[in-house]
Amino acid sequence: MKTRLYKATISKTIAWANGTSTELFIFPENGDFLTRDFLFRISTATVEAEISTFTFFEGIDRTLMILEGNLILEHVGRYTKELKTFDQDHFNGEWDTKSIGKVKDFNLMCKKGASGSVQHFPFSTNESKQLELKGVMSFLYVQSGIYNCRGEMLNAGDTLHIQKEFENEIEVIANEGGDLIFVEVDF
Repeated sequence: MKTRLYKATISKTIAWANGTSTELFIFPENGDFLTRDFLFRISTATVEAEISTFTFFEGIDRTLMILEGNLILEHVGRYTKELKTFDQDHFNGEWDTKSIGKVKDFNLMCKKGASGSVQHFPFSTNESKQLELKGVMSFLYVQSGIYNCRGEMLNAGDTLHIQKEFENEIEVIANEGGDLIFVEVDF
């Protein structure tokens, strides 16, 4: 198993019409979000306007999880869903999507040929969990708390990239309790 730690301080943040987007990981690593030259992308974003229209992303499936706040997500002509902290929605980036509410969210974007899942794990201080690795690539994003994983110390905003080789599980220990986001991607 190979791991690589991406510290919060090296993340790239860009502005969009109603907030910001912070890229945590893009694949391939020389991919480019602005030109849509990537297979998958993991990011956090802020929605700073009370009413917002989501950017159109042709050929991209999205999973959005709320990290802070509440959001009403309307996929025009399809369905409306209220999302509270750690709730999520999976939808087509081509849909006409609008929202009401100011939030911080977590995003997984996958182009055709890739698929993924996003899970939230709450931890108490000194709690240990074994996470099953099912994807080709897995990621831990620290929303809050301090964790130890394979000798790496993970703090709020950090992302650990896990590339599975032979092991099917990884142990995570919370030095300080909080919330961890676990992402798995297949392609």
